[in-house]
Amino acid sequence: MEVRQLMTGDVATISPDASLKEAARVMIERRVSGLPVIDGDNRLVGIVTEGDVLHQESLRQPATTLRSLFTSQEGPAVTVAEAMTDKVKSVSPEADHTEAARIMESAHVKRLPVVDGDDRLLGILSRADVLRVFARSDEEIAAEIRSGVIERVLWLNSSALAVEVADGKVSLSGTVPTKSDSRILEEMARRIDGVVEVDSGDISYEVDDTKRVEGPLFGSAPRGNL
Repeated sequence: MEVRQLMTGDVATISPDASLKEAARVMIERRVSGLPVIDGDNRLVGIVTEGDVLHQESLRQPATTLRSLFTSQEGPAVTVAEAMTDKVKSVSPEADHTEAARIMESAHVKRLPVVDGDDRLLGILSRADVLRVFARSDEEIAAEIRSGVIERVLWLNSSALAVEVADGKVSLSGTVPTKSDSRILEEMARRIDGVVEVDSGDISYEVDDTKRVEGPLFGSAPRGNL
């Protein structure tokens, strides 16, 4: 599933020129632990987290909390630009959710800004957003295999094939016209969101269309003397 289908478009953001006290206020009001930092053209220039805010404040007042920073009369005298992380991992809206999951895992982050080709912020993708894909019900997965693969791709009657799904594990059985059809069915079933395994051992086919045809396809009449 593409990132654009999973991301949150309504994103709380902050300017690099804003104070950390303002960043703390936005985080508390929006109940988030981090804010994408964008410039005047909506381009992503960094990320500031509650950890960044608390670190700066701890340099002046050890053992503070984010809420005490917001409610204090005097905030830290640094801007978001001075505290933010400017090397930010991001993802494109066209990327697959599995690619986003790999980026999160390798970068050890819980969320990814979604940006276009010009680094303009489009949304935010969280781990919870990605997990929704894997939490699809077995019934939803089976229905997509029947309608999306068997009927729309292979143009077959889905009632001729049995599709069983248990905990994301797909079992396919029945007969398809060609060996190529069986391969396409298995491969496309694996690509369905939420599928963790595919067993197609009980799929048979009527014709092996993958074998090479020996000799000419059409007989040729002997050539006469001219």
